[in-house]
Amino acid sequence: MATLGISTNTRLLGLAIINQGRLVEYKVHLHKSSWSPSKANMIVTSLEPCVRQYSIKKIVLSIPHEHHQTPAFKTLIFCIQEYCKTKGIPVIMEPAEALYSFCQNGQKKTKKAMMYSLVQKFPELRHCYQKELRNKNKYYFKLFEAVVMAMLHH
Repeated sequence: MATLGISTNTRLLGLAIINQGRLVEYKVHLHKSSWSPSKANMIVTSLEPCVRQYSIKKIVLSIPHEHHQTPAFKTLIFCIQEYCKTKGIPVIMEPAEALYSFCQNGQKKTKKAMMYSLVQKFPELRHCYQKELRNKNKYYFKLFEAVVMAMLHH
């Protein structure tokens, strides 16, 4: 039973698929264009190959604090939920604080600590982790966030 974790905003989309405790797919999509309804449709359409190829049985969405949710973000989340409803896939919404549940005991609950803990569990993420530490503009964090979301409900 595959679980798709999604972390998104109106620019970046992090996707991770956990199947039987294994990380079978992970990626980040960058959507540079200005916000529009067609951009929302393009983002939702990019979910289709994952849903079809891995027979996704549930989707877990990372939801930021209310004060970080723009009208465009809310529209995107609504579109994702509508897509899932047509496919009969349940959607679970998780608050951003859930990310820190993967920090190891005794560690400060930081984004870096969370990413490090995930690299310990999934060594294939090491390359993304190292690149993220060097990036001035955070890019791969959405990927790590999506992995946590999928892990929470696999």
